Amino acid sequence: MAWYLVAGYLGASWVAALGVLLLRWGRGRASWELQGVGVLLLLASGIGFFAGVPEIWTPGPAGTELAAMSGLAMLGAWGVLRALQALTGSRPASGVAISDPHPSRGEGPEPGAEGMRNAGLRPLLWGGLLALLLILWRWDVPLFFALNAYAGRVPWLDGLARLLINDYAVPTALAMLAWWMWWSGDPVQQAAVLRAVLAVPLSGALLEAMNAVYFRPRPFTDHEVHLLFYHPSDSSFPSNAATVAWAIAVSLKTGNRRVGWVAMGLAAGISLARVYGGVHYPLDVVAGALLGAGLSGALFRSRMFRAASLRLARRIGGRFRL
Repeated sequence: MAWYLVAGYLGASWVAALGVLLLRWGRGRASWELQGVGVLLLLASGIGFFAGVPEIWTPGPAGTELAAMSGLAMLGAWGVLRALQALTGSRPASGVAISDPHPSRGEGPEPGAEGMRNAGLRPLLWGGLLALLLILWRWDVPLFFALNAYAGRVPWLDGLARLLINDYAVPTALAMLAWWMWWSGDPVQQAAVLRAVLAVPLSGALLEAMNAVYFRPRPFTDHEVHLLFYHPSDSSFPSNAATVAWAIAVSLKTGNRRVGWVAMGLAAGISLARVYGGVHYPLDVVAGALLGAGLSGALFRSRMFRAASLRLARRIGGRFRL
Protein backbone atom coordinates (compact mmCIF):
# COMPACT_ATOMS: atom_id res chain seq x y z
CA MET A 1 0.00 0.00 0.00
CA ALA A 2 1.46 3.36 -1.04
CA TRP A 3 2.36 5.67 1.84
CA TYR A 4 0.75 8.68 0.18
CA LEU A 5 -2.61 6.90 0.06
CA VAL A 6 -2.43 6.14 3.77
CA ALA A 7 -1.38 9.70 4.63
CA GLY A 8 -4.03 11.17 2.33
CA TYR A 9 -6.97 9.23 3.74
CA LEU A 10 -5.91 9.67 7.34
CA GLY A 11 -5.48 13.40 6.76
CA ALA A 12 -8.86 13.70 5.05
CA SER A 13 -10.49 11.89 7.98
CA TRP A 14 -9.05 14.33 10.49
CA VAL A 15 -10.01 17.31 8.33
CA ALA A 16 -13.60 16.06 8.09
CA ALA A 17 -13.82 15.55 11.86
CA LEU A 18 -12.43 19.03 12.47
CA GLY A 19 -14.94 20.46 10.00
CA VAL A 20 -17.87 18.89 11.84
CA LEU A 21 -16.55 20.14 15.17
CA LEU A 22 -16.15 23.69 13.84
CA LEU A 23 -19.69 23.58 12.50
CA ARG A 24 -21.02 22.63 15.92
CA TRP A 25 -18.94 25.25 17.67
CA GLY A 26 -20.06 27.85 15.15
CA ARG A 27 -23.73 27.03 15.61
CA GLY A 28 -23.40 27.07 19.39
CA ARG A 29 -21.66 30.46 19.38
CA ALA A 30 -23.60 31.94 16.44
CA SER A 31 -20.30 32.42 14.60
CA TRP A 32 -20.64 32.45 10.81
CA GLU A 33 -16.86 32.46 10.48
CA LEU A 34 -16.45 29.14 12.29
CA GLN A 35 -19.33 27.61 10.35
CA GLY A 36 -17.86 28.80 7.06
CA VAL A 37 -14.47 27.28 7.84
CA GLY A 38 -16.17 24.05 8.87
CA VAL A 39 -18.05 23.85 5.56
CA LEU A 40 -14.86 24.48 3.60
CA LEU A 41 -13.04 21.75 5.52
CA LEU A 42 -15.87 19.29 4.88
CA LEU A 43 -15.85 20.11 1.18
CA ALA A 44 -12.08 19.67 0.99
CA SER A 45 -12.16 16.34 2.80
CA GLY A 46 -15.10 15.16 0.67
CA ILE A 47 -13.24 15.96 -2.53
CA GLY A 48 -10.26 14.03 -1.20
CA PHE A 49 -12.36 10.99 -0.36
CA PHE A 50 -14.27 10.92 -3.65
CA ALA A 51 -11.06 11.41 -5.62
CA GLY A 52 -9.71 8.23 -4.07
CA VAL A 53 -12.82 6.06 -4.22
CA PRO A 54 -11.23 3.65 -6.75
CA GLU A 55 -8.41 2.96 -4.29
CA ILE A 56 -10.84 2.46 -1.39
CA TRP A 57 -12.97 -0.02 -3.34
CA THR A 58 -10.06 -1.88 -4.87
CA PRO A 59 -10.85 -5.60 -4.58
CA GLY A 60 -8.59 -7.48 -2.22
CA PRO A 61 -6.98 -6.93 1.18
CA ALA A 62 -5.46 -3.54 0.30
CA GLY A 63 -8.79 -1.87 -0.45
CA THR A 64 -10.48 -3.49 2.54
CA GLU A 65 -7.75 -2.40 4.95
CA LEU A 66 -7.71 1.11 3.53
CA ALA A 67 -11.49 1.52 3.83
CA ALA A 68 -11.51 0.17 7.39
CA MET A 69 -8.55 2.35 8.36
CA SER A 70 -10.24 5.45 6.94
CA GLY A 71 -13.39 4.81 8.95
CA LEU A 72 -11.37 4.17 12.10
CA ALA A 73 -9.39 7.36 11.55
CA MET A 74 -12.60 9.35 11.16
CA LEU A 75 -14.05 8.00 14.40
CA GLY A 76 -10.76 8.38 16.23
CA ALA A 77 -10.33 11.98 15.12
CA TRP A 78 -13.84 12.89 16.15
CA GLY A 79 -13.36 11.13 19.51
CA VAL A 80 -10.11 12.94 20.28
CA LEU A 81 -11.58 16.35 19.45
CA ARG A 82 -14.74 15.67 21.48
CA ALA A 83 -12.69 14.47 24.44
CA LEU A 84 -10.50 17.57 24.36
CA GLN A 85 -13.59 19.73 24.14
CA ALA A 86 -15.19 18.10 27.18
CA LEU A 87 -12.05 17.83 29.30
CA THR A 88 -11.15 21.49 28.79
CA GLY A 89 -14.65 22.54 29.79
CA SER A 90 -15.35 24.41 26.58
CA ARG A 91 -18.96 23.22 26.59
CA PRO A 92 -21.14 24.00 29.62
CA ALA A 93 -22.76 21.07 31.32
CA SER A 94 -26.48 20.74 30.85
CA GLY A 95 -28.71 20.18 33.84
CA VAL A 96 -28.01 20.26 37.54
CA ALA A 97 -25.34 18.13 39.12
CA ILE A 98 -26.97 15.51 41.31
CA SER A 99 -24.98 12.93 43.21
CA ASP A 100 -26.11 9.39 43.66
CA PRO A 101 -26.95 8.71 47.31
CA HIS A 102 -26.46 4.98 46.72
CA PRO A 103 -23.09 4.53 44.98
CA SER A 104 -23.48 0.76 44.89
CA ARG A 105 -26.52 1.08 42.64
CA GLY A 106 -26.57 1.69 38.94
CA GLU A 107 -29.79 3.74 38.74
CA GLY A 108 -28.51 7.07 40.09
CA PRO A 109 -27.76 9.97 37.74
CA GLU A 110 -24.20 11.07 37.10
CA PRO A 111 -22.78 14.31 38.47
CA GLY A 112 -22.83 17.11 35.90
CA ALA A 113 -19.07 17.67 35.53
CA GLU A 114 -18.29 13.97 35.54
CA GLY A 115 -21.11 13.31 33.09
CA MET A 116 -19.67 15.90 30.71
CA ARG A 117 -16.23 14.29 30.85
CA ASN A 118 -17.74 10.85 30.30
CA ALA A 119 -19.68 12.19 27.29
CA GLY A 120 -16.43 13.49 25.85
CA LEU A 121 -14.57 10.24 26.46
CA ARG A 122 -17.36 8.06 25.09
CA PRO A 123 -16.32 8.53 21.43
CA LEU A 124 -12.80 7.47 22.41
CA LEU A 125 -14.19 4.28 23.91
CA TRP A 126 -16.20 3.58 20.76
CA GLY A 127 -13.11 4.26 18.66
CA GLY A 128 -11.06 1.86 20.78
CA LEU A 129 -13.80 -0.75 20.51
CA LEU A 130 -13.86 -0.40 16.74
CA ALA A 131 -10.07 -0.72 16.68
CA LEU A 132 -10.34 -3.91 18.77
CA LEU A 133 -12.92 -5.36 16.39
CA LEU A 134 -10.72 -4.57 13.39
CA ILE A 135 -7.73 -6.22 15.08
CA LEU A 136 -9.79 -9.29 15.91
CA TRP A 137 -11.15 -9.37 12.37
CA ARG A 138 -7.64 -9.45 10.95
CA TRP A 139 -6.03 -11.68 13.63
CA ASP A 140 -8.96 -13.78 14.80
CA VAL A 141 -7.58 -17.21 13.92
CA PRO A 142 -3.96 -16.51 15.05
CA LEU A 143 -5.24 -15.22 18.40
CA PHE A 144 -7.35 -18.34 18.80
CA PHE A 145 -4.36 -20.62 18.28
CA ALA A 146 -2.24 -18.48 20.62
CA LEU A 147 -4.74 -19.11 23.44
CA ASN A 148 -5.71 -22.67 22.58
CA ALA A 149 -2.06 -23.70 22.36
CA TYR A 150 -1.88 -23.77 26.18
CA ALA A 151 -4.82 -26.15 26.52
CA GLY A 152 -3.74 -29.62 27.68
CA ARG A 153 -0.40 -28.39 29.08
CA VAL A 154 -1.30 -27.01 32.52
CA PRO A 155 -3.62 -29.34 34.47
CA TRP A 156 -4.96 -26.76 36.97
CA LEU A 157 -5.62 -24.27 34.17
CA ASP A 158 -7.46 -26.92 32.19
CA GLY A 159 -9.55 -27.73 35.24
CA LEU A 160 -10.47 -24.07 35.73
CA ALA A 161 -11.35 -23.76 32.04
CA ARG A 162 -13.56 -26.86 32.18
CA LEU A 163 -15.34 -25.42 35.23
CA LEU A 164 -16.02 -22.12 33.48
CA ILE A 165 -16.70 -23.48 30.01
CA ASN A 166 -19.56 -25.82 30.89
CA ASP A 167 -23.23 -24.94 30.62
CA TYR A 168 -23.95 -24.98 34.36
CA ALA A 169 -21.34 -23.30 36.61
CA VAL A 170 -21.43 -19.70 35.39
CA PRO A 171 -25.17 -19.61 34.58
CA THR A 172 -25.92 -21.02 38.05
CA ALA A 173 -23.64 -18.46 39.71
CA LEU A 174 -25.31 -15.64 37.77
CA ALA A 175 -28.74 -16.96 38.78
CA MET A 176 -27.66 -17.01 42.44
CA LEU A 177 -26.49 -13.40 42.19
CA ALA A 178 -29.84 -12.43 40.69
CA TRP A 179 -31.64 -14.34 43.47
CA TRP A 180 -29.61 -12.48 46.11
CA MET A 181 -30.46 -9.12 44.53
CA TRP A 182 -34.17 -10.01 44.43
CA TRP A 183 -34.18 -11.03 48.09
CA SER A 184 -32.67 -7.68 49.07
CA GLY A 185 -36.15 -6.19 48.85
CA ASP A 186 -34.81 -3.14 47.00
CA PRO A 187 -37.11 -2.29 44.06
CA VAL A 188 -34.17 -0.87 42.08
CA GLN A 189 -32.29 -4.16 42.32
CA GLN A 190 -35.43 -6.18 41.70
CA ALA A 191 -36.13 -4.15 38.56
CA ALA A 192 -32.61 -4.99 37.33
CA VAL A 193 -33.36 -8.68 37.89
CA LEU A 194 -36.55 -8.38 35.86
CA ARG A 195 -34.60 -6.78 33.01
CA ALA A 196 -32.07 -9.61 33.19
CA VAL A 197 -34.89 -12.17 32.97
CA LEU A 198 -36.22 -10.44 29.86
CA ALA A 199 -32.76 -9.98 28.31
CA VAL A 200 -32.17 -13.74 28.16
CA PRO A 201 -35.01 -14.67 25.74
CA LEU A 202 -34.48 -11.47 23.73
CA SER A 203 -30.81 -12.27 23.26
CA GLY A 204 -31.74 -15.81 22.28
CA ALA A 205 -34.13 -14.52 19.64
CA LEU A 206 -31.45 -12.21 18.24
CA LEU A 207 -28.99 -15.08 18.12
CA GLU A 208 -31.42 -17.28 16.23
CA ALA A 209 -32.02 -14.50 13.69
CA MET A 210 -28.29 -13.91 13.21
CA ASN A 211 -27.56 -17.62 12.87
CA ALA A 212 -30.26 -17.90 10.21
CA VAL A 213 -28.43 -15.26 8.16
CA TYR A 214 -24.82 -16.24 8.83
CA PHE A 215 -23.34 -19.56 9.94
CA ARG A 216 -19.72 -19.86 11.05
CA PRO A 217 -18.28 -23.32 11.66
CA ARG A 218 -16.71 -24.08 15.02
CA PRO A 219 -12.90 -23.97 15.28
CA PHE A 220 -12.63 -27.75 15.65
CA THR A 221 -14.51 -28.17 12.35
CA ASP A 222 -11.85 -26.49 10.21
CA HIS A 223 -8.74 -26.85 12.38
CA GLU A 224 -7.00 -29.28 14.67
CA VAL A 225 -7.51 -27.88 18.17
CA HIS A 226 -7.08 -28.90 21.80
CA LEU A 227 -10.74 -29.37 22.68
CA LEU A 228 -11.83 -29.30 26.34
CA PHE A 229 -15.57 -29.45 25.64
CA TYR A 230 -18.07 -31.46 23.63
CA HIS A 231 -18.77 -30.74 19.93
CA PRO A 232 -21.55 -28.14 19.61
CA SER A 233 -23.20 -28.09 16.21
CA ASP A 234 -24.65 -24.57 16.14
CA SER A 235 -22.99 -21.49 14.68
CA SER A 236 -19.81 -20.30 16.32
CA PHE A 237 -20.60 -16.61 15.69
CA PRO A 238 -21.69 -15.04 17.94
CA SER A 239 -21.11 -17.03 21.09
CA ASN A 240 -24.38 -18.06 22.74
CA ALA A 241 -22.79 -18.41 26.17
CA ALA A 242 -21.06 -15.03 26.01
CA THR A 243 -24.22 -13.31 24.80
CA VAL A 244 -26.42 -14.63 27.58
CA ALA A 245 -23.79 -14.22 30.31
CA TRP A 246 -23.07 -10.60 29.42
CA ALA A 247 -26.77 -9.81 29.01
CA ILE A 248 -27.41 -10.98 32.58
CA ALA A 249 -24.25 -9.39 34.01
CA VAL A 250 -24.86 -5.94 32.56
CA SER A 251 -28.51 -6.03 33.62
CA LEU A 252 -27.50 -6.86 37.20
CA LYS A 253 -24.92 -4.09 37.18
CA THR A 254 -27.63 -1.52 36.48
CA GLY A 255 -29.16 -2.41 39.85
CA ASN A 256 -26.09 -3.06 41.99
CA ARG A 257 -22.63 -2.14 40.78
CA ARG A 258 -20.73 -4.39 43.18
CA VAL A 259 -22.78 -7.44 42.25
CA GLY A 260 -22.55 -6.37 38.62
CA TRP A 261 -18.77 -6.37 38.66
CA VAL A 262 -18.77 -9.91 40.05
CA ALA A 263 -21.25 -10.97 37.37
CA MET A 264 -19.16 -9.34 34.64
CA GLY A 265 -16.09 -11.18 35.95
CA LEU A 266 -17.97 -14.46 35.59
CA ALA A 267 -19.09 -13.49 32.08
CA ALA A 268 -15.52 -12.66 31.13
CA GLY A 269 -14.38 -15.99 32.56
CA ILE A 270 -16.77 -18.09 30.50
CA SER A 271 -15.95 -16.03 27.40
CA LEU A 272 -12.20 -16.54 27.76
CA ALA A 273 -12.63 -20.21 28.67
CA ARG A 274 -14.63 -20.84 25.50
CA VAL A 275 -11.71 -19.64 23.39
CA TYR A 276 -9.09 -21.42 25.51
CA GLY A 277 -11.06 -24.67 25.32
CA GLY A 278 -11.37 -24.60 21.53
CA VAL A 279 -15.12 -23.90 21.26
CA HIS A 280 -15.11 -20.33 19.90
CA TYR A 281 -12.88 -17.86 18.10
CA PRO A 282 -12.06 -14.61 19.96
CA LEU A 283 -14.27 -12.59 17.63
CA ASP A 284 -17.21 -14.87 18.46
CA VAL A 285 -17.11 -14.16 22.20
CA VAL A 286 -16.44 -10.44 21.72
CA ALA A 287 -19.41 -10.17 19.36
CA GLY A 288 -21.55 -12.10 21.84
CA ALA A 289 -20.45 -9.87 24.70
CA LEU A 290 -21.28 -6.75 22.69
CA LEU A 291 -24.65 -8.17 21.70
CA GLY A 292 -25.65 -9.14 25.24
CA ALA A 293 -24.28 -6.00 26.87
CA GLY A 294 -25.79 -3.78 24.19
CA LEU A 295 -29.21 -5.36 24.60
CA SER A 296 -29.18 -4.97 28.38
CA GLY A 297 -27.90 -1.42 28.06
CA ALA A 298 -30.69 -0.58 25.64
CA LEU A 299 -33.31 -1.94 28.05
CA PHE A 300 -31.86 0.15 30.85
CA ARG A 301 -31.56 3.34 28.82
CA SER A 302 -35.15 3.12 27.64
CA ARG A 303 -36.93 5.41 30.10
CA MET A 304 -40.28 3.82 29.41
CA PHE A 305 -39.08 0.28 29.99
CA ARG A 306 -36.93 1.25 32.99
CA ALA A 307 -39.93 2.90 34.63
CA ALA A 308 -42.16 -0.07 33.78
CA SER A 309 -39.68 -2.57 35.27
CA LEU A 310 -39.44 -0.46 38.44
CA ARG A 311 -43.24 -0.29 38.79
CA LEU A 312 -43.52 -4.04 38.25
CA ALA A 313 -40.79 -4.70 40.81
CA ARG A 314 -42.57 -2.56 43.40
CA ARG A 315 -45.85 -4.31 42.67
CA ILE A 316 -44.68 -7.91 42.95
CA GLY A 317 -41.47 -7.55 44.94
CA GLY A 318 -43.19 -7.20 48.28
CA ARG A 319 -45.55 -10.10 47.62
CA PHE A 320 -43.43 -12.76 45.92
CA ARG A 321 -39.93 -13.81 46.85
CA LEU A 322 -39.42 -15.64 43.58
